[in-house]
Amino acid sequence: MDLQGRSAEPHVLILGGGFGGVAALKALKKAPVRVTLIDKNSYQTFQPLLYQVATDELSIDEVGFPLRNLLRRHPRWAFHRAAVTAIDLEKKQVTAEGLPPLTYDYLVIALGAVVNFFGIKGAADHAFPLYTMRDAVRLKAHVLEAFDAADKDPSRVDDGALTVCVVGGGATGVEVAGAVAELIRDELKDDYPGLPMEKADVVLYEMGPELLGPFKPKLRAYAKRALEKRGVRVCLGEGVVDIEPTRVHLKSGGVVKAHTLVWGAGLQANPLGASVGIPLVHGRLPVGADLSLAGHPNVFVVGDAAAATDARSGRPFPQLGSVAKQAGRAAGRNIASLVADRPAQPFRYLDRGTMATIGRGAAVVELPRGMTMTGFVAWLAWLFVHVALLAGGLERSLTIRDWVWNLLTRRRGKRIVID
Repeated sequence: MDLQGRSAEPHVLILGGGFGGVAALKALKKAPVRVTLIDKNSYQTFQPLLYQVATDELSIDEVGFPLRNLLRRHPRWAFHRAAVTAIDLEKKQVTAEGLPPLTYDYLVIALGAVVNFFGIKGAADHAFPLYTMRDAVRLKAHVLEAFDAADKDPSRVDDGALTVCVVGGGATGVEVAGAVAELIRDELKDDYPGLPMEKADVVLYEMGPELLGPFKPKLRAYAKRALEKRGVRVCLGEGVVDIEPTRVHLKSGGVVKAHTLVWGAGLQANPLGASVGIPLVHGRLPVGADLSLAGHPNVFVVGDAAAATDARSGRPFPQLGSVAKQAGRAAGRNIASLVADRPAQPFRYLDRGTMATIGRGAAVVELPRGMTMTGFVAWLAWLFVHVALLAGGLERSLTIRDWVWNLLTRRRGKRIVID
């Protein structure tokens, strides 16, 4: 078999090694096809736990799974670490950096999303997003370096070196704000006894009137109380209009001295989707009930790259890892069906609920039929679900070990930065 994928067996090309792409790959395990997976990284990232890497609770090998591990015992599977640069639907061809053009019989587009800064001045240069492994490692290093710098030069304290601003009151913003506050309270205050930790400040800005907009009102209120209990200042109805290295300019006209701004305000579909030549819907590729691209029954789009609608509710599917995972599995099964001369089936999403953690012992859970949980029980449920979703047994065992250690000791042992 060569890079062109010439063989008697149909060639399935999967673009993206996230939840959707890996789920599609696994669904094709028994299908009589050859599969090539392409991703710019050599690992799958468990994005819901990236904030714990950034706040020194977990290490990168606990939230990253080597994609080449998936190829073992599957001689008809291949993986290439490369960035996809173009998709040609007419030629059934994909171009990626460092590779000759790859042809396909079936294509799965699972390229995910990229950060959306909404045109905020200075955000792309000075804000710290939290969507990739590199983002998490970069934010972790920056926070520790900011405290190191203030320890060497106390004048930096009054200039905002110990202030962390978080933009966005969704799950990412809430989770990282709570985690940073706990990191400062439980670890950094002991690491830096010479610093006035009473001046350390974590501030969360949300343009809307409440946090966690998709959740029920009582859960939103609980999240706000839980954050404030941990020392987070929650500023609702307030936005950011300009970001400098050490200053944050607010919509209300105020200026905040802060050396760290975490961006959790939104995502947009991978811009590569625009190169396909299909009119986009809110930046995403429109798909049918079976997740196939209009006019291209051999091309499936899943995850954040797809503009998919739930046939039962008529509403777009939420941008969740669980949706991407289920959609990827459905796309893989549909390809297996088409190869076997069976019709593709509509995608049916099984909503298992949504959840977010605020900090140790505090979380919110909203189940499909209206049942809700808060507090310690919700936090235990959050832990169980996230451990179950991790990609490998080693990752699960290491994560459980670190969570138990953190729960019993309130200590985080990942505070190492390599220049």
